[in-house]
Amino acid sequence: MDGGANPAVAARVVRLGRTIAVRLAHVGAEKQPLRIVDHVLDDPQAMIGAACNATFYVPQHTHYPGINAPLPEAYCHTVVTALRGPIEAAFGLARNIELRYFGFFALATTSAEDAQPIQKIPHHDSPDPDRLAMVHYLCRGSFGGTGFFRHRATGFESVDRSRHEAYVASATQELAAPGGSAPIYAGADMANYDLVGRADAVFNRLIVYRSHVLHSALLDAATGSTDPSRGRLTANGFIEAMRPR
Repeated sequence: MDGGANPAVAARVVRLGRTIAVRLAHVGAEKQPLRIVDHVLDDPQAMIGAACNATFYVPQHTHYPGINAPLPEAYCHTVVTALRGPIEAAFGLARNIELRYFGFFALATTSAEDAQPIQKIPHHDSPDPDRLAMVHYLCRGSFGGTGFFRHRATGFESVDRSRHEAYVASATQELAAPGGSAPIYAGADMANYDLVGRADAVFNRLIVYRSHVLHSALLDAATGSTDPSRGRLTANGFIEAMRPR
């Protein structure tokens, strides 16, 4: 697979885009912040080249519908450091707070037919509102972006610790009911959830949102390509704000 770039360069040097554009949106009735950053990297093709030479694996401890691979260390450091100010402003974080980051390449490759029921409904990554999720779209073409949802039975658009037990019980009951397993991935036309916002998968766009917000990748029913230069490649990550105890 040829990503058109030297992966060694991608792993060593990551530069911000010269026309980077940052804006803030809000999602749903809860007005959850959504930071949107366009033209993030000066050379996003180098990241695709790095992905083409990375070793992908099936994640064992998540419900991601596809495969993952490690990100270049320079990418994580550059992007999180450069976006610290906009992240602090959007999510109300203090300037002296420690931010920890974990990230990975992601390729959505599992068809809706082969996906588990839990993979086809919106989810929250953590009940902690200080944990942020980040998605950087490194794919060209008509790929679905990221959707944000309201759970009809509870009215929740986000699930913190006070809501976690009630939401999990309700969503589990819905999945176990007859017809609870949807034949397609999460989207505008699905049972039990309403789509309240979305971020389109624009090449070299990065989004940041609280990971306790109900969300889902907006995926096609068909199996995605395992070739990073052709498939739905993203750089996914989590930023954890370590507040003083």
